[in-house]
Amino acid sequence: MTKLPALPRGPVALAPDTAALLGRLATRLGRPAAVTIDPALVEEAEAALHTAIPFDVLAVLAVEARYPAGLVAWTEEICTYYKTSAPTVQFAHVAFAQLVGTYDDWTAEPCFAAFARTTDRAKTRLVRWDLRKPGPDGQPYSLAQYLAERHEQDLHATAPPLTLSIEPPPVVERYATHPKFGRGRVLLRSEGKTRLEFTDGIRTLADSFLKFE
Repeated sequence: MTKLPALPRGPVALAPDTAALLGRLATRLGRPAAVTIDPALVEEAEAALHTAIPFDVLAVLAVEARYPAGLVAWTEEICTYYKTSAPTVQFAHVAFAQLVGTYDDWTAEPCFAAFARTTDRAKTRLVRWDLRKPGPDGQPYSLAQYLAERHEQDLHATAPPLTLSIEPPPVVERYATHPKFGRGRVLLRSEGKTRLEFTDGIRTLADSFLKFE
C-alpha cells in the first residue's frame, strides 16, 4: 500500500495563477478570500482513496464549500460501474466534480473532472473523464477549464487571490444527542450537518437526527 505523506497544518502554498483563479471564484460565490479545510476530513478521504489530495483540489473544495468525502463517493461509483459494465476499463484517478455531457455533445452521459493519484500534493494532473467513452488516461484538463465550464467564470475579472489553510475547526462548547451514537460534543455546524466528537470517534451527521442541548 502506498504510504501517504503527512498532511501539513496551517497555510499552504498555491501557485499564483491558481490563487488568482480561485480568488475570482470565491468573489463570485460570495466566499472569503481566505478559506480553511478540516484536516480530519481530508485524512479520512485520503485513507479511503489511498492517495494524497492535491492542494489545488482541496482549495476548490474549500471555496465551493464541499466535503472531501464526496470524492470518495464519486470515485467508488465510477469503479463499481466499470466492474459491472466494462471490467477491462481501469479508472486510476479520483473524481472531484461531476460535469454535464461532453465537449461535443452536452446531452451525453456525465463526465467527471478528476486527478491522477499522487503522493505529492503540490503536483496536480487534472483530466476530464468521459464515463461512456474513457480514454486510457482521460482528456487533458485544467483548473481554468473546470472553472469556465462549471461556473462560467470570467477569467479576466479582478479579485484578491485565494489563501488556503488546513486547520481544525474551532471547538464549540455545545452538545447534541444521536439515537444511535449517544451524546457528542459539537465541533462544527454547516449546511444542515453537524460534526461531533463521540467517545468512539468523530462523525458528521444530519441535523435532523440530532437533539441539541
